[in-house]
Amino acid sequence: MPTRPSAVLVGRDPELGRLREALGGPGDGGAVLLGGDAGIGKSAVVARLVDETTTRRILLGHCVGDVGTLPYLPFVEMLAALDGRERDLVDELVEAHPGLVPLVPRLSASARETARADLVEAVHAVLGVLGREGGALVVVEDAHWADESTRELLTLLFTRGAPEGVSLVVTYRSDDVHRRHPLAPALAVWSRLPRLARLELGRLPDDAVRRIVHSAAALPDPLVDEVTARAEGNAFLAEELAVAAADGSAPELGRLLLGRVERLDDDAQAVVRVAAVVGRRVPHALLERVADVPPRTLRSALRQAVEHHVLEPWGELGYEFRHALLAEAVSEDLLPTERLQLHRACVEALREDERLGVAADLARHALAAGDRATALHASARAGDTARRMGGPAEALGHYETALGLTDDPAIVHDLTLRAAAAANGAGRAGRAVALLRARLADAQGAPRERAELLVALAYAARLTEERVDRLTVTAEALSLLDADAPVALRVSVLTRRADALTDAGLVEEALAVADEAMGLAVQHGLHADRVDLSSNLAWLAQAAGDPDGSVRRLQGVVEGWRDTPDLAFLRALHILAVVHHRQSDLPAALAGFERVVDEARRAGLAASVYSVDALALAITVAFELGRWDHALELAERGRVGASPSARASIDAAVGYVHAARGEPDVEATLAAGRPFWPDDSRIPVQAGVAALDVLGRCGVIDRVLALRAELVTSLRAAWSVEHAPVEVRLAALVVGHLASAASTASAATRGRLLDEGERLAAEALLVWPEGSPGPELEGRMWLARLAAERLRLRRAAGEPVEAETLVTAWEDAVTLAEERGDPYEGARAGLRLGEVLLSTGDRRADGVLENVRVVALSLGAAPLLTALDALATDRGPTQGLTAREHEVLALLALGRSNGEVGRELFITTKTASVHVSNILAKLGAASRGEAVAVARSTGLLDP
Repeated sequence: MPTRPSAVLVGRDPELGRLREALGGPGDGGAVLLGGDAGIGKSAVVARLVDETTTRRILLGHCVGDVGTLPYLPFVEMLAALDGRERDLVDELVEAHPGLVPLVPRLSASARETARADLVEAVHAVLGVLGREGGALVVVEDAHWADESTRELLTLLFTRGAPEGVSLVVTYRSDDVHRRHPLAPALAVWSRLPRLARLELGRLPDDAVRRIVHSAAALPDPLVDEVTARAEGNAFLAEELAVAAADGSAPELGRLLLGRVERLDDDAQAVVRVAAVVGRRVPHALLERVADVPPRTLRSALRQAVEHHVLEPWGELGYEFRHALLAEAVSEDLLPTERLQLHRACVEALREDERLGVAADLARHALAAGDRATALHASARAGDTARRMGGPAEALGHYETALGLTDDPAIVHDLTLRAAAAANGAGRAGRAVALLRARLADAQGAPRERAELLVALAYAARLTEERVDRLTVTAEALSLLDADAPVALRVSVLTRRADALTDAGLVEEALAVADEAMGLAVQHGLHADRVDLSSNLAWLAQAAGDPDGSVRRLQGVVEGWRDTPDLAFLRALHILAVVHHRQSDLPAALAGFERVVDEARRAGLAASVYSVDALALAITVAFELGRWDHALELAERGRVGASPSARASIDAAVGYVHAARGEPDVEATLAAGRPFWPDDSRIPVQAGVAALDVLGRCGVIDRVLALRAELVTSLRAAWSVEHAPVEVRLAALVVGHLASAASTASAATRGRLLDEGERLAAEALLVWPEGSPGPELEGRMWLARLAAERLRLRRAAGEPVEAETLVTAWEDAVTLAEERGDPYEGARAGLRLGEVLLSTGDRRADGVLENVRVVALSLGAAPLLTALDALATDRGPTQGLTAREHEVLALLALGRSNGEVGRELFITTKTASVHVSNILAKLGAASRGEAVAVARSTGLLDP
């Protein structure tokens, strides 16, 4: 087989130098993302780098967009080549890292289903081994065609940084990546990684283009200038245009590219056309079978194609087109019948000898050939292969392709269940719900099959905010089971029934169903179901008022787990962390949520609902603990490789920190997350709370009230409840902002604000009506805060509120925040407590406010510090008087009696007397006359 020619590189010395510098020396590790337009010279730069690498192993892999979706395709290619050169080494690596098996074609047929985490960790570990044993240059070309699993693996490698001794280069076509391109989200993440260097190849300067033109063809200077201008700095086009110009033509791009092919003889052209249908990468064995020409003719044709730079050798396996643009041009030039016949020939060859390709190849050719039956079975096999390799997203794509190729009820039923499971694993439970609903609407199958679909729907719906009546769904599934139904199916139905009953608050019935299911699972050795049921029973224990029993049961599940983490295990960990959080054991909750995230990443389930939710809750708990910088670190790490919905979840959670520090625009976060509200109701809660605080500080009360109303309406609908517990927190925050606004408002506005605050508080108190189970510590904390803010609002609006009553209310709010271990909310309540103490002249005020300042400084809570500074300033001329007390003081200066003050301000004489007493206390005066004198001397009565 001809060897690959040395790369001819012109005009790229500066870029090559920056590439070498970023990758470091043989003992270093470095990663570079190399971008540029098609034909700009990325492959030539990489080829030169490969040519220069003489002391290290070279692992070269390509992402090829036209061969179907096989997970981790470039890494499969790398390991196949390494296996061909150093089989003993590969055997040693596989023995040490079994997760590598699916990526080694020689061994992958015997591989069982592999957890993505094991595969990913194996790749990283193997690169580390190769880096230590002589070093390695790892190249992944054409990442714009990368499958989802490859993109995620690259994200991990970029995030961790290349192992010592490993240089990692990834190329992509920047002109192909538009806003909705699958690579775009990954690029956005990669661009923020400090360990990844980015290098963009721009247009070549004219002098470099002229050198390329001169080397390609002997042309007169005027024609060289014309070709240089047309090439616009693109090396590939410059060479093609030069060759065409030498033949006396100046065609458009498609004809230009075909001109090189048309210089071949008829046999060589025919072989190239076959190669274009096979794909950009052409295995020699498959080409030989499909071309169906004598060996001598094939060898001659391939030699011509290589010599004319149409094809290039692809290692020892076959050939590849010199450029993807060339392969595309040849394929598009084929007649429809010619293309159809060649795809059919590929199908026949692949069916006769499976060693010539993978199931995804067969599926692609069968689809193009119109062979639906073959495409159906090949797509299903490709999905199974992707699932075994830890690629649920790719598996889902193949299963959905297969679903579009058949209406056979039995096959559709099986494929729907497989596709739904893959969708759940890929974090796309909403898609699973849609597939299952569609099948249930069409299905006329046996009762048992309908029960299988219903139980799958109940499971997927629990992972989403989809409005599915799971009580009705599971009741129907249970009614469809006859006495001979498989035990595993019965246990699954009972498990999902227990889920639905638990979520509906039917604790006693849920316990009975879960116990029945657990008995069957134990009797028949159904391990995964036992784990799921243990989680159910633990959650029920929490709901029944036995959180300690819940924790013990869950800890037993976690400690007894020996398999690779799956969704059932993640659920158990997640529930354990949630129980800790509800108990206000915040350190244990943070550790628990972080473990969910870590285990999910290890299992390749980072996109699952449990992982996404746990990350957002870990950020939330870190905020509550006052570990704000850690919350920011969690958010930054979590954004790597996250889907748009997961990023919205992260941004909403970390919005607490931004709002409390007075940093980025949380309203923008609220708007950006709005499209995801139907899928994750925690996003509006967290983004909304942050936005309410910011809007309230800005004094835009109408917007505060409108946002609170929108949030309550959305959450009640999402949770199908009359009142949601979070309404207490929302009311406490909003009433607090109403109180602040009332302190400086006109009398008429104060009355309106007070009415609004009373309405919100009364509505929030309906969350836990009399006789219902009371709230946990967090709920009690917010109830206390609401009570204190309500009193503050009444006082600011001119209502008679005894200072002692207000002090007690704020002391309760501070105490409960401290008991929960929430320093920020404790400090916010402490600010209000200090404010009241100041207004009464209580000497404790200084100590309380100093503690608040210490917390605010340690957290970097700029708005809280600003409020403290404003309060310190107010202690001068205002002496802590409220707006109403200023009005009363002004009337005292005019000699009004308490009765006259009451009539002028439309308040009772008793209320006026209370205000006068407060004024005397705050000014340290013994009489009304002395109070007026102090006020004049301190400027309180200045106009």
